[in-house]
Amino acid sequence: MSQGFVSFVEVKQAVTMEAVLTRYGFFENLSRKGKNLAGLCPFCKGRSVRQFQVNPVKNAWYCFGCKAGGNILDFVAKHEGVSVRTAALKLNSWFELGLAEEAERPSAPSAPAETPKVAEEPPLATEETLPAENPPLTFTLKTLDPNHAELAALGIGTETIERFGAGYCAKGLMKGRLAIPIHSSRGELLAYAGLAVGEGETPRYLFPPKFHPALEVFNLHRLMEVPEETGPLHLAPEIEGVLRLAEEGVASALGLFDGSLSPKQEEALVGALSLYEGFLLVGEEFHDRTVARLARYATVRWVSDLSPQPATGISA
Repeated sequence: MSQGFVSFVEVKQAVTMEAVLTRYGFFENLSRKGKNLAGLCPFCKGRSVRQFQVNPVKNAWYCFGCKAGGNILDFVAKHEGVSVRTAALKLNSWFELGLAEEAERPSAPSAPAETPKVAEEPPLATEETLPAENPPLTFTLKTLDPNHAELAALGIGTETIERFGAGYCAKGLMKGRLAIPIHSSRGELLAYAGLAVGEGETPRYLFPPKFHPALEVFNLHRLMEVPEETGPLHLAPEIEGVLRLAEEGVASALGLFDGSLSPKQEEALVGALSLYEGFLLVGEEFHDRTVARLARYATVRWVSDLSPQPATGISA
């Protein structure tokens, strides 16, 4: 008889990421990074030794190059090219867990039952017209001024502006704005966003015509540099929110671009979440749908800013 039901929960409780990585011969190539382990990604073969990270406490992994992550089942499924269920059965066999039940013999076929109709969820914004990724820039803006007097109106310190490689732009598309570099999760420079300096100036942000914000999560590449992944993953609805979180000393902060969430961004955030304890959304410009979708994966707390106040909590 073939194997039937296997409990994913019991398999994940019985096998550690360390055991799985050791079986594949990857564990010995990882090094300690705070409470995590880090090394080269066994999937995308990236060059950064911090790109692939494992959280032993949460039994989870994430790669900033692949934008993929999850638990032991996800790792085995990706490595073997199989379904999560097949991955669970493989783990059950490899580690002799004895958790898989025998499948029942098929009974005589009966008339097929009519499948009840379920109301379909409205589709996410289509990405059919988007490319697979934003290409890297072939140039950098070398005359950005992080100390320009006009930037004082933003209330963001010079040290923070310099940390993000940003500065006042005196010419070109971003003229008269704070030009902020946008990188891919692998650290490649993709574009500059132009943040309006004056109050009431519109539009608030300018992006190059051929750059697609829906493909990126702002500041994702810097999570590789965060010394320890503890507490929630902070998420701002726009780029400016990430800079303000940095002003408050928050390193594990990511940003969207207009409060909405594309499928690509959702995938990247959920993968990065494997290293953290839920989401803390900071800002009032999130779309309701963004909050609802993130709440599917983890506890979501929502605050207008980081000052002491009650938070709206939403559980997965």
